[in-house]
Amino acid sequence: MRKECSFIGLFALLPLIIGLLGCGSDSKSEVNSAGSVPGYEVYDSRGVMTHSSHGRRLSRSPSPNNHRGTSFAGNPQSQYPAASRGSAASSPRSTPPVRTVSSRSPVPRKSPGSLLSEVRVRKDYISPRARGRRNSRSMRPRYITIHSTQNWSRGADAWRHSLALKRSKLGRLSWHYTTDENVAVQHLPTNITGNHADFDGPGNRYSIGIEMCEHPGNSRTKTVERTAKLAAYLMHKHDIPLSRVVPHYHWPRHGMRPANKNCPHFLLDKGRPGSKWRGFQAQVKRYHDDITKGGSRYVSR
Repeated sequence: MRKECSFIGLFALLPLIIGLLGCGSDSKSEVNSAGSVPGYEVYDSRGVMTHSSHGRRLSRSPSPNNHRGTSFAGNPQSQYPAASRGSAASSPRSTPPVRTVSSRSPVPRKSPGSLLSEVRVRKDYISPRARGRRNSRSMRPRYITIHSTQNWSRGADAWRHSLALKRSKLGRLSWHYTTDENVAVQHLPTNITGNHADFDGPGNRYSIGIEMCEHPGNSRTKTVERTAKLAAYLMHKHDIPLSRVVPHYHWPRHGMRPANKNCPHFLLDKGRPGSKWRGFQAQVKRYHDDITKGGSRYVSR
């Protein structure tokens, strides 16, 4: 009787035992091809599942170059290539190279026209029929010759000399400019010759002549300053170097005694170029630098 009861009880438990054995085999079959298993799943920051509820690290993990994106629920959504190291997706947006803008080239302190306006040039040309222009010819100026009028007559300013030239009162003499404390009067264009230095020599053929007034009451300082500014402007206009701004003394007059004239006498030392002439040249250079070298005031040339 006891054997029958034990046999019946064992027979009643048989389905339960078979069911338990079937669960183990079914659980293995539920592992899908992606390596996921039922229960909870753990995903890393890239959306890749790393652990399951069985406590095992999945042996099949996506390639490091391709991983699965996930939805907000953590389920696989789509596959896309991982960003390579140093690519635009993983690195900050590259900024264009900064252009180094060089500072603007230095500009002159003032324009040549501004310097010329300070000279106050007034044109009063000699007529081609005047004696001073009878032998004039075309010229490309290479020098600037500085003179003094040595005319101490009262009122012998630049305008009076211009009138004398126009009326042929000075014979065959002619030059390009006369300066005084107030103005610079132009008598000839700078592209034709005058007769002011050495007869038919290079001083007449290739130089612009400037006469400085020295009549009573005229300021010599202002006259020299105006002449220096005019010479600086003409240097710039005709590309003449400072070494070719010369006194009348520079040109020997053949057949004359002395051959080299003491002119302009108040800019020479004992009849020869010295410290006074070098001081005048320095003044010319300073004005020339104003229109050719760097500064902060000149805007347009």
